[in-house]
Amino acid sequence: MSSERLYYDDAYTMRFRARVAAVGTHRDRPAVELDRSSFYPESGGQEADRGTLGGARVVDVQAEDDARVWHVLDAPDPALPEGAEVEGEVDWTRRFDHMQQHTGQHILSAALERELAAQTVSSHLGEERSTIEVPLAAIDWRAVERVERAANRIVWEDRPVERHWTDAEGVKRFALRKAPQVQGRIRIVEIPDWDVSACGGTHTRRTGEVGSIKIVGWEKLRGNLRLEFLCGARALTDHAWRTEALVEGARRRTLKDRDLIAQLERAADERNELRKRLDGLAERALEVECRERVGDPPRAVADFAATRPREEVRRFVIKCLEAGAPWAVAGAGSPDPVVVIGSAKARSGDLKTLLPGLLERARGKGGGSPDLVQVAAADATAAEDAWRWARAEVEALVGT
Repeated sequence: MSSERLYYDDAYTMRFRARVAAVGTHRDRPAVELDRSSFYPESGGQEADRGTLGGARVVDVQAEDDARVWHVLDAPDPALPEGAEVEGEVDWTRRFDHMQQHTGQHILSAALERELAAQTVSSHLGEERSTIEVPLAAIDWRAVERVERAANRIVWEDRPVERHWTDAEGVKRFALRKAPQVQGRIRIVEIPDWDVSACGGTHTRRTGEVGSIKIVGWEKLRGNLRLEFLCGARALTDHAWRTEALVEGARRRTLKDRDLIAQLERAADERNELRKRLDGLAERALEVECRERVGDPPRAVADFAATRPREEVRRFVIKCLEAGAPWAVAGAGSPDPVVVIGSAKARSGDLKTLLPGLLERARGKGGGSPDLVQVAAADATAAEDAWRWARAEVEALVGT
């Protein structure tokens, strides 16, 4: 059967009574169908309502292609037999949040079209953030500011949000932002002199209830831009933590709020310059260490460090070879247990033949070339065991 959807004409009544029309499952979860319901099923980019039904918790609401609406319950045996009268209650906090986001999306989509000639390709109203996809190659904060000012002006003017019912013929008298995707009875949501859309979602009675609209970011997607936005209580919550972060960040550096970004950029430049200098000093120190370990005349090097970064272990082996070592075997127990073996290209022997034995003892994975092999070990003990084995095997394979 097709349930009567009470939210179409009244999205504010949270309690209702209905009759259980059918008992079944939806995607292997217990569910019931009602003859009438205020619960909004997930559709049109809007999340489903939550609430209670006869003492059972409604954890999802889904509409099927045949217009049947299933209320998915958390109880395996909700004791709601077919034909029973039941009271339902919609979670108002979640419902009003969705109403704010959905009405805000209509307002914002119209603002994007009016200010930037950017029609909405798609939209999604998420649990935490909502998105609108538009065919723009790029955008900046000044353009965002224009769009937000236009959208929030409509919010603050507290215009009515009107609903109309019509059909395929009657819809022609409405200047819709996008052609309807449904047949039969068509529901029109209108914000006078701003936006007219065919929509089956839940909306506020007036634009003022949206509170505010804020775009918080964007990303490129399939040649378009996907804008993230927040409305109402979500926007207030987001503004609160961002303000706290900005004000506290500036206060701790004894700066004005607006000077924080410039100071952070300077600090990042200084850090990068210091990192370059530190890397250069570390590289020279490693070269000196390797030359001392190789000596004159050159000798093979075997080294296992309790702590040495994986990439530094690899560079240690390579620089020992560059300093004249016939071969070098190095390892580290942390932060990433590893064993690296290398031999001078002029020496005989293929180090890859040692891989099976290395992998077995290291209990890890790795690979390499005839002259350089690297293996990641399961832990520090396995790395040291593999290193001891490799030291003897390389000497036997390559010679001294």
